[in-house]
Amino acid sequence: MNLIHTILALLLTILCCDALLAQQSGPVSSLGQRNLPPTAPMAPGSPYNDTTKQLSWYYRDLPPPREVQVHDLVHIRVDEKSQSFSDGEINRRKQGQYQAILTDWVMLDGLDSIKPDPQSNGDQKIKGTLNQRLKSQAEMETTEGLKFTIAAEVQEILPNGTLKLEARKTITVNDEIWIYHLRGVCRTQDINPNNTVLSEHLADLTITKEDQGSIRDAYRRGWLQSLWDKVHWF
Repeated sequence: MNLIHTILALLLTILCCDALLAQQSGPVSSLGQRNLPPTAPMAPGSPYNDTTKQLSWYYRDLPPPREVQVHDLVHIRVDEKSQSFSDGEINRRKQGQYQAILTDWVMLDGLDSIKPDPQSNGDQKIKGTLNQRLKSQAEMETTEGLKFTIAAEVQEILPNGTLKLEARKTITVNDEIWIYHLRGVCRTQDINPNNTVLSEHLADLTITKEDQGSIRDAYRRGWLQSLWDKVHWF
C-alpha cells in the first residue's frame, strides 16, 4: 500500500513540474510538454515556417569555417569521367571528261629560227575519262576515367579570395613509377568541413598522369610507329 502511495506521489510531482516549466519562456526539453517559442497565429492548413534550430532539441550550430592560409594542405578528390561517340559516313563520286586537240605545232629550223610544222598524220588528239568514287564509314566510341585522391598545397590566395592549388604525387612499386600532377583554382566555400574539395569544383584544372616502367614499355609505340601514324602515308 505504501508503494502505491509513493508511485502516485511521484507521478503528481512530475505533472506539477511539467506545468511549471510550461509557464517559463523558451523551449522545454520534456517528453510530456514542449513549450515552443511564441509564434504568430497560423491559418488552418498553412505550413509551419519555423527553422530546425527552433524545433530540434539536438540542433547545434556548425563551427565557423577555418581561414585558409598560404601553404595549407587541402585534399582533392579526383573523379573525372568522359565519354564520346562519333559516327560519320562519306560517299563521294566524281566524274570528268577531257578532250584536247593539237592543231598547230612548230619546229626548229636550225638554231636561230622556228617555222610551222604541218601534221601530216592529222592533228594530235587526247581524250580521256576520269571516274572517281570514295566511300568511307567510321564509328568511334571512347570512355575514359580517372579517380584518385591527392593532397594539394595552397600556392597563392588571389585578391577575390580564390585559392591556387598545386599537388604532386609519386608512387614507386619496384620498377614501376606513377607520377600525378594537378593544378587548379577553387573557392574557399567549395572546401568541405573535412578539408576536401571535389575536382569538378576546380577551375582551370590541369591533371597529368605519367607512367614509367616495364608495363609502360610493353605498350609504348616506337619512333617508327609514331612517325607512321603521324604521316598517314596511305
